[in-house]
Amino acid sequence: MLYINQLKRSITLIVVFITTVSVSFAQSYYHSPNDTIIGTAIYEDVSVFNITQVHPTADTISFRWKKYSVAIPATWEASICDNGNCYTTLKDSGTMATIVTGDNGLMSLHVNPHLQSGTGIIRYSIFATNTPSQVDTLTWIITAIAPNAVIEVSTLQPEIIIYNKRIAIKTLNDEYSQVILHDLNGKVLCHKDIQAGQTSISTQEYPTEVLILQLTGKRNFITKIFNY
Repeated sequence: MLYINQLKRSITLIVVFITTVSVSFAQSYYHSPNDTIIGTAIYEDVSVFNITQVHPTADTISFRWKKYSVAIPATWEASICDNGNCYTTLKDSGTMATIVTGDNGLMSLHVNPHLQSGTGIIRYSIFATNTPSQVDTLTWIITAIAPNAVIEVSTLQPEIIIYNKRIAIKTLNDEYSQVILHDLNGKVLCHKDIQAGQTSISTQEYPTEVLILQLTGKRNFITKIFNY
């Protein structure tokens, strides 16, 4: 009986230890608005796109970050800021100032496309120094358009249907003329004209699970899709 009681006590201590370790190493922050931003940059202007590391707990935390991949048009200017420093380029890596109770982390992308249209995809990995194995990837998908394109308004958004490794794009007007499929590193996987009514693309040959779908023409439309 004594042996059984000791065994139960040992099992209880092990469970408590595992639970404590799990809680200790859980992430104490989240990304806002998300870990991915899809945005628009204006010609000859600096557009700012912030991803905040919201820190609701009472502990202190420190972040390290590293450039993962960059694919942007040649004449664009882009730079990165964190919660303590702003850099003049897309710096390779850095460490944020320590985040104290009531403060948040920040990864802020600044983009000036000048007069070149196109889409850029910038990715940074980030982790808290107390949980280095839990690495997140932040992604900015930015499209540059001319200033007069911003005021064009349409209530007829394209309908995107994903099924059996295929993408069907239904458009009800002539606002979109081409479809471009990218991977998350900015590589163009497919570029074709949009057919009247419906255009279909096979994604069977693309192993990546996340793709970027862009429609161009009189207007720009861009979205992230999951290739299941």
